[in-house]
Amino acid sequence: MKKTLIIAGLLLAGSLLSAQPLRLSHLFTDHAVFQQEATVPVWGWGTPGATVALKWDGSTYKTKVQADGNWRVQLPTTEADGKARTLTVRSGKETLTVNDIVLGEVWLCSGQSNMEMPLSGFGFQEVEGATEAIMAAPETATQVRVFDIKTPKRYEPQADVDAAWAYSNGAVASRTSAVAYFFARRLTKALDVPVGIIVNAWGGSRIEPWMTRETINAAGLTRQELDELYAVEDVPERWPETPETIWNGRVAPIVGYTAKGIIWYQGCSNMSQPHCYDKLQKAMVEMWRRRWGQNLPFIFTLLAPYEHGDADGRWRPHFVVNQLHTEEILSDSWAVCTETLGNKVTVHPAQKKEVADMMVQRALQNVYGMDCGVSIELPRLESVEYLEDGRAKLRLTQVWSNLGSISAREVVGFELAGEDREFHLAQAQIDWDGQTIYVECPEVPHPVAVRYSFRNWMGANLQKSNGIPVPPFRSDDWEY
Repeated sequence: MKKTLIIAGLLLAGSLLSAQPLRLSHLFTDHAVFQQEATVPVWGWGTPGATVALKWDGSTYKTKVQADGNWRVQLPTTEADGKARTLTVRSGKETLTVNDIVLGEVWLCSGQSNMEMPLSGFGFQEVEGATEAIMAAPETATQVRVFDIKTPKRYEPQADVDAAWAYSNGAVASRTSAVAYFFARRLTKALDVPVGIIVNAWGGSRIEPWMTRETINAAGLTRQELDELYAVEDVPERWPETPETIWNGRVAPIVGYTAKGIIWYQGCSNMSQPHCYDKLQKAMVEMWRRRWGQNLPFIFTLLAPYEHGDADGRWRPHFVVNQLHTEEILSDSWAVCTETLGNKVTVHPAQKKEVADMMVQRALQNVYGMDCGVSIELPRLESVEYLEDGRAKLRLTQVWSNLGSISAREVVGFELAGEDREFHLAQAQIDWDGQTIYVECPEVPHPVAVRYSFRNWMGANLQKSNGIPVPPFRSDDWEY
């Protein structure tokens, strides 16, 4: 009898030690947005073995808390209908209630400082149209909802994040990513449904902290590229550079929260890798897709022109060309170009709304299958012919609408080189067909190569007539 009591006491003590309060992930707070017409996982923690019952949309869903204290339930969602819903979670005598959940579109918004830059701007760096946007924020405050993650870097995967969903009133909008906010505001108007943005950006971050070392090692990099990557110094309590540190603290805890897609604005801190960034970007996205169990569409921004200490340097355009290559090696990925939006003296262009608008156009056409009424594809160099009079005749693909410069006069950004491989600034003229460009330069009477916007900063201004910039291109394959 005594032995039985001892065993019973030990079992009771063990159960008490493993008991824990019923909890939900911070992703499930008042004002949350659930992806419409999907299966949405809801998860949290509780006492192992206990039953957890979720009441959602008139139905009840039950599960058991696993031995490690975790529980998860899949909830179905219908088409967005403007109705505010309540989620009730019960286990034993404990009850949790999440109010004002709406169905709509959920987007993951990540990157470094150009994604992080809030509507209110950075010091001495403004966001165009910010005052008007902040003043107008109450108009769509309940339709655009924000989940803003600020977790520090972590060296071990975290289970939760300290954040909560919020209406995008003026106070919230002013400190929210300008690109993400403009994207959501435009999208909610276009689709007439609520839009939830999970803002998860860290200024100065490289791409490596956004994924695991295992993913990096399997990305197809050469041994030299991997050695150079891992040689980057990690500065404690500063910008994260060490692989996994953002993934652990900011991404792992939200994995699985059903979303429509990803918008991404990053790359400046990786410009030393102009030959392998596309592989890293592809590896990161494929890892996220695997972990989410979704083929998340990926819309990313090409780096804008900026002098980077040497306006005539060429490392930025080399990097941008590599960025753009991601479209070719990663399914369901689309780039937006900022070649006419840069600023010589700041790496943070003020035209965040234009970037967001192009992202929305990509989303509407490529993700939602809507006709935007304009061609949003980026022009590419199709052919070059060197004429007897010394001019280079260029044809671009995917123009559809006429080419033009922002000024509608002088076209800026072209260079020609002869057999000596020395490039000189050149004059360009757009033919009346709107798709052919003639380039000439007195210093290069017999050109053999042509480049466009192939310096860190040139003030390049070529774009389609609907405002879509032409990205950097070149006809040569020279190393520099």
